[in-house]
Amino acid sequence: MKIGVIGAGAAGLIAGAFAAKGGASVDIIDRNEKTGKKLFLTGKGRCNVTNDCVDLNALISAVPVNGRFLYSAFSRFMPADTMNFFESQHVPLKTERGNRVFPVSDRSQTVLDALERFLREHHVCVLPRRAEQIAVSDGRVT
Repeated sequence: MKIGVIGAGAAGLIAGAFAAKGGASVDIIDRNEKTGKKLFLTGKGRCNVTNDCVDLNALISAVPVNGRFLYSAFSRFMPADTMNFFESQHVPLKTERGNRVFPVSDRSQTVLDALERFLREHHVCVLPRRAEQIAVSDGRVT
């Protein structure tokens, strides 16, 4: 199966990585030369990876606007799953005040390096170009 992901931010990188891990051939398209640009902004450059929260309802209620929108995603991939993924990629994590989770290195680059390494290991191609259009046929992206 061939999958295209538009956007090489955190969500696009993770989506592409897990699709490739599942056996798909994946291309990630992003107009920026550098992947994961916004990762460098989270946690004042330290990369706030997730919150260490085990209760789904508490997690959803902490989202300021329309948290119920995230219910489906979080019911399938909780913060513990995110933490397990990064630790399996040799990114030691620490939990700080407010249950915020950061890499022990306190560097966003550590998280980005792990994501990029995972993409390479699963043969994901990141293409630095702008997506011009999305082709749809019979209600499906083609």
